[in-house]
Amino acid sequence: MKKQFIGILVLLALFASCGQNPFTPDAELVARLVLDGEMQRVMTWYGRPLFTGYVKNIGDVAAWNVMVAITCYSDAEKTTIIDVANGFPASGGDIPRNQRAYFEAIVFGCDSWDEIKGFTVKITWLNR
Repeated sequence: MKKQFIGILVLLALFASCGQNPFTPDAELVARLVLDGEMQRVMTWYGRPLFTGYVKNIGDVAAWNVMVAITCYSDAEKTTIIDVANGFPASGGDIPRNQRAYFEAIVFGCDSWDEIKGFTVKITWLNR
């Protein structure tokens, strides 16, 4: 009985020294994507605004089915949406951790950059 008690105390001391206890949940490994550098704003050959850029996975696991949604507004206060341009880095495939991938997002609802007074960027993905 005394040996079991000492064994339990030793285990508790080990858990306490590493900041863990038997009830601490395992850390969840997730992907995390961010814009990598500045987005470029150019025109397509057929006269539509085009965002281009890179996203980087700074998370723990691969990301897949990544979408970059760029909401474009006709006013600086961002109260009136005129279009949402979607880009799919890596063609919807995997982006491994510490890797970056290129995307293009076309603003089909506008004829020039002058129509776009503001925009927001949202990156969504699934964890692999």
